[in-house]
Amino acid sequence: MTRLRGPALRVVLLAAVGLGGCSSSPGAGKTELHVSAAMSLKEAFTDLEAGFEAEHPEVDVVFNFAGSQILAAQIVAGAPADVFASADRAQMERAATSGRMQPARVFARNRLVIVAPAGDPSIQGPADLTRPGLRLVLAGESVPVGAYAREALNRAGVRDAALANVVSNEENVRGVLGKVAGGEADAGVVYATDVTQELADKVRTIAFAGADDVVPAYEIAALADSPQQALAGAFVDRVAGPAGAAALGKRGFLPP
Repeated sequence: MTRLRGPALRVVLLAAVGLGGCSSSPGAGKTELHVSAAMSLKEAFTDLEAGFEAEHPEVDVVFNFAGSQILAAQIVAGAPADVFASADRAQMERAATSGRMQPARVFARNRLVIVAPAGDPSIQGPADLTRPGLRLVLAGESVPVGAYAREALNRAGVRDAALANVVSNEENVRGVLGKVAGGEADAGVVYATDVTQELADKVRTIAFAGADDVVPAYEIAALADSPQQALAGAFVDRVAGPAGAAALGKRGFLPP
């Protein structure tokens, strides 16, 4: 059974005192494995859940999907977690300052794309993000996709002019995509894997030319203070192994 927690720190504080919204049904009597994972991994990790729980019928995997920077802050603050999957190394290293993390492993990569509303053909590449009056939405600087986007804009030689058009900095990649799909922005930068078939009639995807060497890398690690060390390690192994590669590949992720 998948249960999702929102990114608000209020949820973290409640979870830390046992009030994090964990119901007793239908997973009553099962061991909960708490997995904090980057929002962009939501579908792939949900795909992996059924197989893991089938192999471990005594386990109920409880996901906490949010921006990696929020999850890292939760871990540093002492919030309960057994596994952390980050969309970049910086947030994994931030989590590691807590002294709670086991060594991390890179398990997947992604690529950046520009998105624009489906009915607007005017965006053809990163240079168009500098157009006066254009409404550009990015994730915040501390959010992995936001940091990657800024690096890519810099590599493409348009960073300063494009950043002058930013009208909103979102907490995660889905926030960026939602603003563009909803017509609240003229363009955004997201992971290619977030542009699903369901959004094909709302957004179009443009290659991020000039920044091919900016390749987002995902890392995963068990927490050293997890009360479920064997299960946490088993989940990490599944994600980093053949089953994980298949689930991630199906969702468009690149191999590590």
